[in-house]
Amino acid sequence: MWLDHSEAQVAKPWNPQRLPAPLVANYRRGILRAKVNVRHLTRFAASIECLECPRVGSLVWVTLPGLEARSATVEASEGFVSHLRFTEPFHPAVLEAFLCGRIASIH
Repeated sequence: MWLDHSEAQVAKPWNPQRLPAPLVANYRRGILRAKVNVRHLTRFAASIECLECPRVGSLVWVTLPGLEARSATVEASEGFVSHLRFTEPFHPAVLEAFLCGRIASIH
């Protein structure tokens, strides 16, 4: 049938959210500003490493290089790692362009 996938397609799923190395981003919560490492990134969420342990439910802002600041809510915080849920998810094309390097910082 024309909808069947070959075994090669099924065996190697495409996952654009994987970051090969930590990504440095700007972080803001209230008046606190810091640099953080982004470890995991999807359209809807991110995991960051920072020296602060924000409370669950806190509103924070994350600015990825070349993109505008995104608001997010802290869903979990364990030690130096915080899991964030973006208020508005990234458009799939924007996230793909960012991860492929087509969107880069001019600074």
